Amino acid sequence: MEKKNKKKETKVKKEVKKKDTKPKVKKEKKPRKKIGHKFLIILLTLGILGLGAALTFMLYIIITAPDFDSDQLYKNDSTTLLDINGNEYARLGVQNRDNVKYDELPQVLVDAIVATEDSRFFQHNGFDIGRFIKASIGQLGGNSGAGGASTLTMQIVKNTYTSTETSIIRKFTDIYMAIFKIEKKYTKEEIIEFYVNQPWLGSGAYGVEQASLTYFGKSVKDLSLPEAALIAGIFNAPGIQSPFVSLENAEARRNTVLDLMYRHNYITKEQLDDAKAISVESLIVDKKGRSLNKYQSFIDTVVQEIEDKYDINAYITPLEIQTTLDPSIQDVLNDLNDGKLYNWVNDIVQIGIVVTDIKTGAIIGVDGGRNQTTERAFNRGTSASMNRQPGSTAKPIFDYAPIIEYNNASTGTYFFDDPMTYSNGTSVANADRSYQGIETMRTALSASRNIPAIQAFQQVDKAKIKSFVDSVGLQNSYGADVYEASAIGGGLEVNPKEMAAAYAVFARGGYYIEPYSYTKITFKGTNDVIEHKVKREKVMSEETAYMITSILLTAQSQYAGGNFTISGTDVAAKTGTSTYDAAALKQHNVPASASADNWNITYSPDYCISLWYGYDELMNPPYYTDSNIAAGHRKRIMAAIAKKIYKTNSKFEKPSGVVSVEVEKETVPLALPSAYTPKNMRITELFKKGTEPSEQSFRYQQLDKPTNGKGSISGNTITISWNQIETPQAIDTNKLQSYFNDNYGQFATKYYNRRLEYNNNNIGFLGYQIYLRNGNGETPIGYVTNTSYSYDTKGVNGTYTFVIRSAYSIFKDNMSEGLEISVKNTSGSASNSTDVKSAKLKGSETVNLKVSDSDFPYNDDGVIAYDSDNIDITKNIKVTKEYINKKTGQKIDAIYLSEEGEYQIIYTVGNYKNKLTRNVIVKK
Repeated sequence: MEKKNKKKETKVKKEVKKKDTKPKVKKEKKPRKKIGHKFLIILLTLGILGLGAALTFMLYIIITAPDFDSDQLYKNDSTTLLDINGNEYARLGVQNRDNVKYDELPQVLVDAIVATEDSRFFQHNGFDIGRFIKASIGQLGGNSGAGGASTLTMQIVKNTYTSTETSIIRKFTDIYMAIFKIEKKYTKEEIIEFYVNQPWLGSGAYGVEQASLTYFGKSVKDLSLPEAALIAGIFNAPGIQSPFVSLENAEARRNTVLDLMYRHNYITKEQLDDAKAISVESLIVDKKGRSLNKYQSFIDTVVQEIEDKYDINAYITPLEIQTTLDPSIQDVLNDLNDGKLYNWVNDIVQIGIVVTDIKTGAIIGVDGGRNQTTERAFNRGTSASMNRQPGSTAKPIFDYAPIIEYNNASTGTYFFDDPMTYSNGTSVANADRSYQGIETMRTALSASRNIPAIQAFQQVDKAKIKSFVDSVGLQNSYGADVYEASAIGGGLEVNPKEMAAAYAVFARGGYYIEPYSYTKITFKGTNDVIEHKVKREKVMSEETAYMITSILLTAQSQYAGGNFTISGTDVAAKTGTSTYDAAALKQHNVPASASADNWNITYSPDYCISLWYGYDELMNPPYYTDSNIAAGHRKRIMAAIAKKIYKTNSKFEKPSGVVSVEVEKETVPLALPSAYTPKNMRITELFKKGTEPSEQSFRYQQLDKPTNGKGSISGNTITISWNQIETPQAIDTNKLQSYFNDNYGQFATKYYNRRLEYNNNNIGFLGYQIYLRNGNGETPIGYVTNTSYSYDTKGVNGTYTFVIRSAYSIFKDNMSEGLEISVKNTSGSASNSTDVKSAKLKGSETVNLKVSDSDFPYNDDGVIAYDSDNIDITKNIKVTKEYINKKTGQKIDAIYLSEEGEYQIIYTVGNYKNKLTRNVIVKK
């Protein structure tokens, strides 16, 4: 065999030799060997570096890990809260704890906790690598519900020795301490003791013994399966899982715990079903935890804000918190709740109020609701899940501020309060089901009309409105987009804190500040400090902010926000109401006037008060609010607190970029008044400087006098005619149409025609007023829109004098001077009447004459008399004259011109009841 192998080897060598003698194109093996070597060197280097980095990281974790002290598990230090004056008003975490041994714990509670929080607790050494990998992969894949990787032991470390900060260093510190500091030293049973005795479990209870006594009135050793599952469910979120906070949340979480116990074979299917069939409400006792701090609503606000921002539970981590609480403000809200300032209709109706400081943006007072019985209760002032519709309080934000900001509208911009529909054809109406016609922004907003608000919304690009709404902190108030219904609060969800912050932007001249309840947090264990940095962000022009404020000042001047005034202080106000849909009304058998949300927001240069009033949910009578009655309640509530909160002598300053201009009412677009515009048709409104109107309205100018008057008679009919005047145009038609196209979008033609309609309804059409002149002056006898008129003389002879004046059919104050047309009728019969109905002098009432040598007496023009048909009957009656020397008062025979003097001629005209007098003056 060896010989054969040698032969093969010799043969192969010969073949290789032969191949070597041939020309070689390129060598392939040697370069591959070099590349492979380099790759291995790089991998080895990276491996060494990685191992070094890992060792360095682990060394860092070991060195920086805090010392383990079992006494810290039950630390007695607490969180203290300070008000704006630096005075302490609350301590959190003051121990209400009774520690229990493992042997005192019912097995059912241990099983519930392990099944829920760490199913392999008794198998691992403090770190569950399988669970860690699974959770990490899930979270890297974007699955936020993939679950956490912390074991019970790691949770003890996190809650006691490290922090709740999310970081890889903290996570590995937790792992290191769990394995080497706790699991190495303590038994699993002792670790369970640490876990159940340590945490805050809501309502002032620390540890499972106190939680059991608080919620069930019994010791933990006596817990049943559904009770143990409920306690186990509270551990991860006591602020929302406590049954005193939410029965629904507590029951849902308890059932989840029961499902996990069944999944891990701690209970049977029958036990699962039986336990779930027992309601949480039937298990708990009536006592609602410890007595509460009088500032609990504000405390809850601070605790929640810190937890949301930093994932720090102030009940567990000892802190000193400098809060923004103003006790003088909070005391007013407390007095309101206690019935000292207002008599509540019942104990069920609720309130949510937030008071913010305009200058700093800080929350200085919170009313989370009446009759609060537990810590971390549902806070109607600040809770993100408040989710109430804002009603008409949305209008300044979604409609009028954007149209001022982006379209340069003014407080006098006109809208058309008429029947209309949304763009999709759905009808929309005002709350009172009436329509007011053409009205300004000031009138429409201060009176909270729905239809003008929607028109304002329609005139602004939706993307701009959305950006505007987001900028004032209401980015979470709508769903995917803003819609026309958003214009009047439809489909929106807000809370009093958000609305207070949004309205404060108007008071602050266009700057948004996110509301906050603390200024500094100091960690008592380390003295580390977190300071709140206030960010002022310019989100609208000061001109827009002031113009909205000006309108809302008008609203409060009409007591929209309540029947109150503050000495020397400007207070702006806006209210809002939301209603239920028809299905909900029918289900609960309540009338259509039932309201879901009742809002009242007022602000001054110092504070903003945002108030919500109503019931948490619609209930059968009498537990619902009526929109009209609730409007009175919210006004009286606001008045009660505003008079105690607002400072005196505070005024808003008009920015230099806003100008006040007098304009003519009902001009679209707005125009300056003319000399003939009546006082009641003049208003003063606000404009951004440079956008005020410059053109004068021609609507009320005096009309031109008709010309080329002619008259003719045929039979008994006199026909007069004249030339038509040129109609004055307030705005060129093309220019007006262009204005509406630019500002009203798809509704341009509709509103353009509506504008003309309103013009016609208020002024009327151009025509001519016809008068007949007689002894009584001018008697109106007709109005025509053409240029001719016929009059029936009824066959009576005489001279007929007509006066024609250009005039509108409705507005008469600017009619023209008169055109006279006289026509004499001689073809009929003369009147034989001697009954004088009117008479007048011919010629002047006063005659001035010069002294002359004539011996003839003065012969005057005489008089003219008319009968009841305005026919001249002077020839039919007797006219007598009496001459008086005014200097002597004596009668004389005649007036001679040969000497100076002053005289009177007194006429008696038939049976006419009045005498006529002419003065005659003779001078050199």
